[in-house]
Amino acid sequence: MTGIDSSRAVSPVIGVILMVAITVLLAATAATFFMGFEGELSGTPTVAIEGEFAVDSGGHELAVEFTGGDVLARENVAIHVASAGCRGVGSVTDRYDLAELGVSGSTVAAGSQAQVTVGTVCPPAASRLDLSRTEVTVSWVDPGGDGTVLYRWRGPAA
Repeated sequence: MTGIDSSRAVSPVIGVILMVAITVLLAATAATFFMGFEGELSGTPTVAIEGEFAVDSGGHELAVEFTGGDVLARENVAIHVASAGCRGVGSVTDRYDLAELGVSGSTVAAGSQAQVTVGTVCPPAASRLDLSRTEVTVSWVDPGGDGTVLYRWRGPAA
C-alpha cells in the first residue's frame, strides 16, 4: 500500500509545476509586449489643448489654449492655419510660430494661449477674418524632424 500512496502525490506536484511555468511564461510575454511599446511612445508629448471660437467686430477669432500636459519648448510647436479668409486680401494658408500668435516665453505649458485673429494671421490690408472654412492644426516637431499633430480644429463649415 505504501507504493500506491506515493504515486498519487506525483500528479498534483506536476500540475503545480506546470501552472507555475505557464504563469512565468505569460508574465514574461506581457512584460516584453508592454516594454516594447513604452519606447515608441516616450518621445511624443502629451498635452491637452482647447480651442475657443468667437465672433467679434473683426470677424472670427480662435483662442488655442494649452490646458495641461507636458511642458514643451516653444520652438518645437507650430500652428498651421489653412484657408483663412481675410476680407480684402483673399485666402491665407501659412504656418506660424507661437510667438507670432502672442505666446511669450521659451516654453509652452498649461495657461499658454495663441490667438488666431485678423491681426495675427491676415496681412495689414485685411479688414475681417473668416474662419468658417478654416482648419487649424497644432503640431509638435521633435529635434529629429518628425512631426506629430497635437490638436486639430475645423471651422463650422469646413
